[in-house]
Amino acid sequence: MRRIDRRLFLKGLTAASGLASSFFSSAVARGQTTTAPTRVLLVALQHGWGIEHGSGYAISGNTDLDFTLPRHLRAFDAIKDQCVFVDGLRGTSWGNAHDVSYSDIFTAAVPYDEHESTQLGFPFPEPVGPSLDWVIGNHHKKPVLRVSAGYSSWGRNQHYLCFDNNARVQEGHVTARAAYDAIIAPLRDSTKPIEYGQRALRDNLFEFLGSDTNRLLGKVSGDERGKLESYLQAVNDLGDRILNVPLVGIRPEDLPVRPLAPSSPYPIGLELDHYLDLIKLAFQADTHRVAVLGIGEHLKDWEWVDEAGAPRLGNPVNHEGFHHDVAHHGHNETEERRNQRRAYEGWVEWHVRQITAFTQSLNAITDVDGRKLLDNTIIMLTGEVGTGEHDLRRKLHTVIGGGGGIRRGRWLNLPSVEPRSNHGLAAGQKRNGDRVAQTVNYGSPLSVHHTADLLTSIAQLAGVPGAQLGLSVYNPAPLDLT
Repeated sequence: MRRIDRRLFLKGLTAASGLASSFFSSAVARGQTTTAPTRVLLVALQHGWGIEHGSGYAISGNTDLDFTLPRHLRAFDAIKDQCVFVDGLRGTSWGNAHDVSYSDIFTAAVPYDEHESTQLGFPFPEPVGPSLDWVIGNHHKKPVLRVSAGYSSWGRNQHYLCFDNNARVQEGHVTARAAYDAIIAPLRDSTKPIEYGQRALRDNLFEFLGSDTNRLLGKVSGDERGKLESYLQAVNDLGDRILNVPLVGIRPEDLPVRPLAPSSPYPIGLELDHYLDLIKLAFQADTHRVAVLGIGEHLKDWEWVDEAGAPRLGNPVNHEGFHHDVAHHGHNETEERRNQRRAYEGWVEWHVRQITAFTQSLNAITDVDGRKLLDNTIIMLTGEVGTGEHDLRRKLHTVIGGGGGIRRGRWLNLPSVEPRSNHGLAAGQKRNGDRVAQTVNYGSPLSVHHTADLLTSIAQLAGVPGAQLGLSVYNPAPLDLT
């Protein structure tokens, strides 16, 4: 068995800020528990997941359990029994729907009518409460894996989605290579050339801790030597457990290879694959209890079918880019508009397929409690808006997984009210605490429930008792997903 140098061991623990240090705090990774924790993945897709009431996006069916998904979500049919489609939740109701919503997606805590901040600059307001990922990670004392696949605008390298309880931004990785280097690369000997890929876990985890135990022991005697020998034996036992983790089931050959540096145009499909591989690994070993994934609009040649039934690729207009040509498709006045909407549907469908495949991969992994990893994972899909048409009145949120803790296979039509009779729903709350009444008095119905309700529910399902997300003026009752 490889022996351990105490000094280099401690140095290595200090230096390893990614998966290496997380391994030592993970009872799951060390094979010391058969109790599986709940992991949470939060996914924000640019322009949302495309449910817009009154425009042909809604489901058909008679009950929550008897429903047919709209065509652009039908790739979810393969995992429909694992999903709860929460339709819908209202979000931010002022300013540019995208820009003022990013920092509100997972906090529900942006003060009313703010459009910038000292920390974030224009046009991004700052929340007054923490994000869901921070609440869960902080409660369980686990790091959060935050990554962005081109989810950015206004010259920033990422949209700021995550904040601590002092409203400080929690930065994420903006390339798969950077995420890999932070998570996998610490499992190497810092004095040797970097070795990535399949040997990272098995061969490199303890090599950087040294091998001159006998020299170290030769310098001490008596009680000190006995203490050191006992300490070293404990360390070596730990090493054996980490290098033999049948309960977790991570083999060296399961580790992903190091991603290439991003090229131009941005390879969002490849980056997304890498990110999902890393998230799966982090959840499998429980080195990270929570992950946050932002997905931007950089996908280029996605497949879709036009009004005439012909297969097409990518943007059908190419006038002003994806944002205005496809996502802001308008309604059905012309054939061009209808094809823009078809293209948008195909774009959403591409991402649905990626999430479906990821979900199935979690369902193929056995967790430490003998159940599937998916049963111990909650995935929530959302966006800064509900559709490319800036819908914030009834945003679709899809919750996947959760095992027996969530009653799945449902489409939840949440109650809504006509804007002219909004029954006192709050539009928001100012930074000084003043409540702002809802003044929208036209258009489609407003959801009675706010995003804060679902965030609170997921926090509690993830083992944070008494959690309360969002501004105090929003509905204080979490949604019952059980």
